[in-house]
Order: sequence, then C-alpha cells, then structure tokens
Amino acid sequence: MKNFVYLFAKFIGFFVYNLFFLIEVKGKENFPKKGGFIVASNHLSYLDPPTIGYVCPRKLYYFAKSSLFKIKGFSLLIKLLGAIPIEREGSISLTLRKGLEILKKGQGIVIFPEGTRSKNGLIKEGKPGIGFLAIKSRVPIIPVRLIGTDKILPVDRKFIRLGKIKVIIGKPLYFIEQDYKEVAKKVMEEIKKLK
Repeated sequence: MKNFVYLFAKFIGFFVYNLFFLIEVKGKENFPKKGGFIVASNHLSYLDPPTIGYVCPRKLYYFAKSSLFKIKGFSLLIKLLGAIPIEREGSISLTLRKGLEILKKGQGIVIFPEGTRSKNGLIKEGKPGIGFLAIKSRVPIIPVRLIGTDKILPVDRKFIRLGKIKVIIGKPLYFIEQDYKEVAKKVMEEIKKLK
C-alpha cells in the first residue's frame, strides 16, 4: 500500500510539476544511491516537502507538525508519504532521536534547518539539530536550494498560483566531530551558494 501511494504521488507529481510549475532541477545526481542521508533545504513554503520528495529518486521521510495528523484522510496520506508527527512544543531530543533511527536504517530524511518558513524569502540561520544528526549518524548532508515555491504558495496565502520552481542540489557534505552550531552555519552557507 505504501509503495503504491508513493509511486502514484510521483506519477501525479510529474504532470503537476512539469505542466503547472515548469520545474527545473540541477544536480540530481548528487543524491546518494544508497545509505542514509540528510537533505537540508531552505524553507519558503508548504510546497517545499512535496517538491523535494518529487525531485529525489529515493523515498524520503520528513517531520510535520502534529496538528496535520488530526485531519482525517489527509493524516493517512501524509503518513504513507513519509511524514512523521512532531509536537512544536514537545521534546526536541525525542524528535532528533526519531531522525537518528531513520538515518541508521539507511534511509533519507528532509530537514529544514531554519525551523520555519521564511516570510521574506531570505535564508536565515540554521538550528544546531542538523549538526547533531549529521555528527551522530555520520551520514552526508545534501544541501538543496529551492527557488520559486514562495511565489506559488506564499506564507500568507491558501491558494496555489502558477509559476516556475527551481531546485538546485549541491554536492554531499561530510562532518566529523564538529560543533553542532558550526555545522548548521556551514550548511546554510552552502545552501546560499547554490544559485
């Protein structure tokens, strides 16, 4: 069931992203073919997780606020697509442990180091959680820059507009025994460089 829903979403995504959003992707070959990895991206819109999920050839997991899981039907769908519920006010360490479990199983996870969507389109400072996951799991971080998702579905709007999305995938970054904040800083710098 999970695989069917995932493949069907990819199929639908092909038409939506190519016909309506004229998606342009650079660096797709930088996604690892096997083993655990972290996708670290800037965050502009609610469209960001499905956009990255469509572009990546492997299935990805991502964190979503628990309130989304209270919507019947939608809750089941996002679970099948890899969403993991988290409490905004809950334990950060518990959330990070969940992420670590996924990575140690050799799977991929999407992290938005800024923690929330940017309201002005600018890339903000990253939080140290990304550093914790990278150091503890010893998996590569794949920096991703999203451009245009905020124009299609802005922070203050509920309806999608037509437009163009660009996704730029950078080369894998490896970190060993470094300060978590320093890792977050370097990751955000790499995302900014992707143009």
